[in-house]
Amino acid sequence: MADLYNRLRTLLFLVPYVYRNGGVELEDLVDRLGMSKKELFKEFDLLMFVGRPPFSPDDLVDIRVDDEEKVFVDLPSSLKVPPRFTEFEALALACAAQLFVSDSNMGEAATAIKFALDKIISCLPDETRKVFSQLAERYLVMGSDSSSPHMGILRSAMEDSLEVDIKYYSASRDVVTTRSVCPYDLVHRSGVWYLVAFCNKREDIRIFRLSRITDASLTDRIFDPPEDFDSSGWLDENLKLPSAGEHEIVISFSSQDARWIKERWNEKYLEPMTDGGVRARLWDVSDEYVLSLVASFAGRAKIERPRELAEKLAKQAKSALELYDS
Repeated sequence: MADLYNRLRTLLFLVPYVYRNGGVELEDLVDRLGMSKKELFKEFDLLMFVGRPPFSPDDLVDIRVDDEEKVFVDLPSSLKVPPRFTEFEALALACAAQLFVSDSNMGEAATAIKFALDKIISCLPDETRKVFSQLAERYLVMGSDSSSPHMGILRSAMEDSLEVDIKYYSASRDVVTTRSVCPYDLVHRSGVWYLVAFCNKREDIRIFRLSRITDASLTDRIFDPPEDFDSSGWLDENLKLPSAGEHEIVISFSSQDARWIKERWNEKYLEPMTDGGVRARLWDVSDEYVLSLVASFAGRAKIERPRELAEKLAKQAKSALELYDS
């Protein structure tokens, strides 16, 4: 990921710099970017495939080096005209841009994004600006969990066997709760960091997603970590879908997604439907998981049981639609 981030920063500098100067000496670029000619030409090759599907070379950005080793960038005429956005497109762009304004990894680019964001917001109608403010206040979207400001505190707590007081956002209940935890380990799975800890409130071991810890403070309370506890194995076991239990959830999926569901889940918990879809049975999974799972299929999945969970999803969807309609 770090390599991809650095390559993106290189391209974001390269294109406007060369284009603005009407061509730049190859040696100048090598010096400014601190890379060899071979590495620079590798970036040129990547840039040639920037465009629209099916991503043909030179589709959007054409970069070339002449016989005198001078680099030129040609852009399509459409990029020379200021873009025009609909009200909804401008709102979507503003919501996306705000995620990067406070990203420490963005460096000076964050300042430029903030400047652009302020201009976008100033052009929005009053009602749309109000919607943007509501979205910004209601939703907190964090970037890479590895950049969590609480990582250092949690690592220190584990080294010294000290309890940590945390504030944790529960997406299923849409509330922030205060917990006192004994941190056992930080485990990384599929791009996400998890804290495996004993929760004094629940009196049991729990999994906390780092991106949902909104605050963490070190205490002077010492705890005794368990011996021979396999945090990694425990996390893997508890992140799996339970096979059976008391709280049953039934979800039906459309024929469009049936194959994907069959590949992902054990067939003994699946039931084929007459329309080509598939019905899945789950047990004891969290409401948060079910709601986010069904919502991710954009109308192609339905909660059949329990009914109160289906009504909760309908209420959330209606609330979101009303927010956009306003």
